[in-house]
Amino acid sequence: MSWVSIDQDKCNNCGICALRCMRCFSNTDGEITAHADEDCCNLCGHCIALCPTDAITHSQMDMSNFTEVNDQISYDTDEFIQLIRQRRSHRSFKDREIPRNDLEKLVDMCRYTPTGSNLQTVQIKVISNKEKIKKLSDLTIDYFMEMINKIESQVKQLSLEKKEIPKELREMHDFANRYRMLGLARDIGMDPILHQAPAVMLFHSPSSSSTPKDDCVIAAQTVVLTAMTMGLGTCYIGLLNFSANSYAPVKEELNLPSGNKVGSILVLGYPKLKFLLTVDRKPIQVEWEV
Repeated sequence: MSWVSIDQDKCNNCGICALRCMRCFSNTDGEITAHADEDCCNLCGHCIALCPTDAITHSQMDMSNFTEVNDQISYDTDEFIQLIRQRRSHRSFKDREIPRNDLEKLVDMCRYTPTGSNLQTVQIKVISNKEKIKKLSDLTIDYFMEMINKIESQVKQLSLEKKEIPKELREMHDFANRYRMLGLARDIGMDPILHQAPAVMLFHSPSSSSTPKDDCVIAAQTVVLTAMTMGLGTCYIGLLNFSANSYAPVKEELNLPSGNKVGSILVLGYPKLKFLLTVDRKPIQVEWEV
């Protein structure tokens, strides 16, 4: 039985639905028929959103959540570019909680971000518990300290044996040295991982999904820009992201569904610092083929 039904009294046989989705609709001599099911329909909803006569109904989707597009809204391109340029990574936050309603709005908005094959597998964990945030930060530092010690031990052993240090190990050694200060920062009461942020937002997805990492990053960046309209600052946290997918104690603390991997992590809060200027960046490398 088709998930999609067509009200023939409303249908004008324009064929837009069949043009958009040949997998679920057929146009035979001007007569439109629907045959959408789990084998062909990926729940994109485009057939409904394109229908000019409101003739299409989908049994697997919330029909009340299809709202009319407002053509009167206009977005100035230069102003939007300025918004993007004004985004900064914030690591100093006021001691002020983010209203639950604002966090819920940011989470719900992620429903509408694009996902590979429209699988919509992105899941979000929001953490505002201060003890939990501190523990995740401490565990991440523990992970890097263990990694540094292990790498240094390997390098030292190879040096004692007067053996060549493989390029990959040399690169890891250089990488590890950059993060030695994490432990020192913690020792003086700083939080160099999550920066004592009021909230942490983790985006995760089943690793078997079509494009799990991309989906999480797209959702996260959409949150970043929307959060700016609420007066919130954000910062991507790659160190916790790394440990969340590699270190058993962090995995245990997060307790994500089996098979899920973290694709992106943000801290959010009201910034202490106010940037007065946008900043310079290197010219982007581009190749035009015309």
